[in-house]
Amino acid sequence: MSFPAHQSLQELYVSCHGELETVLYSRVRCRETAADICQEAFVRLCRSEDLGSVGNLKAYLFRTAQNLLIDYYRSQTVRSAAIVEWPEDTPPEAEDLRCAETVALGEEDLDRLIEGMSSLSPLCQRIFYLNRFEGLKQREIAETLNISVRTVEENIKRALLQCAKTLDGFE
Repeated sequence: MSFPAHQSLQELYVSCHGELETVLYSRVRCRETAADICQEAFVRLCRSEDLGSVGNLKAYLFRTAQNLLIDYYRSQTVRSAAIVEWPEDTPPEAEDLRCAETVALGEEDLDRLIEGMSSLSPLCQRIFYLNRFEGLKQREIAETLNISVRTVEENIKRALLQCAKTLDGFE
């Protein structure tokens, strides 16, 4: 299915979103990651300066998603390489301390995130909660709250940026 350059991005979203997310899910096996990459691909397409020169928007969209998927795998590889393996002969008490420390650090991060999220509007907080904790897709959230999908996307983006800003500011 080829989309002429003049066709609206909204039509492309409606007709390709589910297919793209399914393709991404088959590669990453995580619905949230697939949804994030899919959303980012559409955001990048929306931000493109000259879509008029693109002959096939669907192919361009899928190629953008493929590039984002490659970036995702690269970042996962870097994260995996950064994990330090503890020696096998580590005494159990040290393992218990690491677990307690990890829990404490996680609780601190969670407290900071909750505090950071409190600066967002109640609507933004609700949308983020429905997406990340209830697992609702953007379209489902839009229908539930009787708002546009675009509003849902923008609020999820705003919440994710706030999370990143909050955690970056405290590390």
